[in-house]
Amino acid sequence: MATISDAALLLAAQLRALDDSQLLGLLRSRVVRSNSVSDFFDLADALQQTTSLERVFRSLDRPTLATLAVIADTTSLTAEDVAAALGRFGTDRVAVQQRLDRLVSDALLIFRGGRYSAPDGVTDHLAGWPFDDLPTTGELLETPSPSTLTSVEPAERANIDRIAAENAFATTNEVTELLNQLRSSPVRDLARGGVSLPDSKRLAAAMGVPLDKIAGLVDIAERAGLVATTNAQWMPTTDATAWMSRSADERWVHLAEAWHQGIPDDIRTILADRTQSFWGDGVEAYVRWLFPAGVDSMLEKVRRYSRDAALLGVTAERLPSTAGVALLTRTPAEAASAMADLFPREVHQVYVQPDLTVISPGPLAPHLDARLRTIADVETRALASTYRISRSSLHHAMTLGETLEGMREFLTEISLTGVPQPVEYLLAEAASRHGVVRVGAHGAGGSYVTSSDSLLLQSIAVDPNFGPFGLRHEPNRLVSRFGVEQLFWALSDARYPVAAENRDGDILSLRRDQVTDASVTETQDARPEELLAKLRAGQGGVTGDEDQAWLSRQIEVAIRNKLLLRVTVKMPDGREVLYTLEPSSVAAGRMRGLDRGADIERTLPLASIVGVEATTER
Repeated sequence: MATISDAALLLAAQLRALDDSQLLGLLRSRVVRSNSVSDFFDLADALQQTTSLERVFRSLDRPTLATLAVIADTTSLTAEDVAAALGRFGTDRVAVQQRLDRLVSDALLIFRGGRYSAPDGVTDHLAGWPFDDLPTTGELLETPSPSTLTSVEPAERANIDRIAAENAFATTNEVTELLNQLRSSPVRDLARGGVSLPDSKRLAAAMGVPLDKIAGLVDIAERAGLVATTNAQWMPTTDATAWMSRSADERWVHLAEAWHQGIPDDIRTILADRTQSFWGDGVEAYVRWLFPAGVDSMLEKVRRYSRDAALLGVTAERLPSTAGVALLTRTPAEAASAMADLFPREVHQVYVQPDLTVISPGPLAPHLDARLRTIADVETRALASTYRISRSSLHHAMTLGETLEGMREFLTEISLTGVPQPVEYLLAEAASRHGVVRVGAHGAGGSYVTSSDSLLLQSIAVDPNFGPFGLRHEPNRLVSRFGVEQLFWALSDARYPVAAENRDGDILSLRRDQVTDASVTETQDARPEELLAKLRAGQGGVTGDEDQAWLSRQIEVAIRNKLLLRVTVKMPDGREVLYTLEPSSVAAGRMRGLDRGADIERTLPLASIVGVEATTER
């Protein structure tokens, strides 16, 4: 039977018996100062500190907290005793056992001899709850949950689904636009995550979306593996290109499924149980009841995922849509089918206008949109989008490898109105001017800019945009210590008809698309692995044998806490003999202790001891 004085010994032994994956999971889930931990006794003590306990208690729901509390109020209980004490929380014996197993794996309970007990730190922490306005054991057991269920009229569904589809379609296109922006111009990642305010404002203006929407779009894209950070910058991942080529409903289901998979299990259960009721205040009231020790953190999660659910059309007007219900309770494929029926159909042809605009009468097929974006700038983004062809957009296209013939053929193929004469003139003029300004490599890592138009070259020389490049005059050209690509893109952004060339004067195709190979999964702190290695190195690993360092440490704890030990000794003839001793010292590979039963002091070699166990026998 566990007592307060032997809890440290029992918990340390329980921790040592964990395999590496279990122990690593525990170290990652709890606050542990690795520099203060050198063995399992130190770890047992660290896990009972207030900071570590508060962190894990925040994630425990009311039934689990009630399970822990009823055990902490007693000396020890069997699983049957616990279920009987839990009342309505104890009717499902399988659920009770799952909660007990979790509490043991979280080092919040000690399991020994078929009985469960709470370590001293847990008992003391729960005893202080009433002083912090947290529920007592009785309140955990007896306070009823608030009802969040409301009746939803079937007639509301059609309107809800329509709004949800509009939001889902808009968000899918906005994430696409976000990736397009980040490909050419990555933005800074804040140390705490997210995008800086100046960058958010720039993205909002370029994408034509409200500023307060940027954070949600970045969250959705990151969760879906489409953006990640490299060198403190947000950039598209290598998976983003394939995603952007898919149809709108395929892109949507990828985002929605990633949202669903990213929801913590406890929050996912809450939301899945409320597919026929409004989310919002009712759900938040239930979360307050279910997670009394982690109200703030859980509400933050619920609000964040609810925000993204609305953006993705999983909900509309705080009510799950038909596609949202399918996603939460059935399969992503069923959700995709429900949403695809409501999405506008893609178009494959556009109107090319004499005023140099290109109007798409509906959402343009992704592969056509991607090609058109290289030739024209996007002016408006909606169901009917508008693009504008300009000299600079055509120069940009030719920089990426487009030719006059290729652009003319593409526009002819997709245009419902042919290619108007003003567009033909602009294409011909841009083609004739492209490459009038040339950039190439100069010296070791430097570059040059030259032009057949001396006035244009002089304009570049005095253009303040290029002051930082330190351009110097040489015969028929300007030179810089900066590389070719830096100078080239600066000239391109300033709308000069620039092309890059090799040493033979052949035009090179340059792309500025920036993507990252960085994993989008959260990078784990290396300290848990380091601490695991330290613990295993100091304790000889989990071998089933008690090594001398581990034995010595257990005996030292018993001496300090004045514990009796049941010591199992293997005799020379192979027999195992059990002694109950009050240990007094451990040194030089030997343990000394008073055998109260025989009233003699025994000295036992550690090499012969095959097990020790705290006991309350006297």
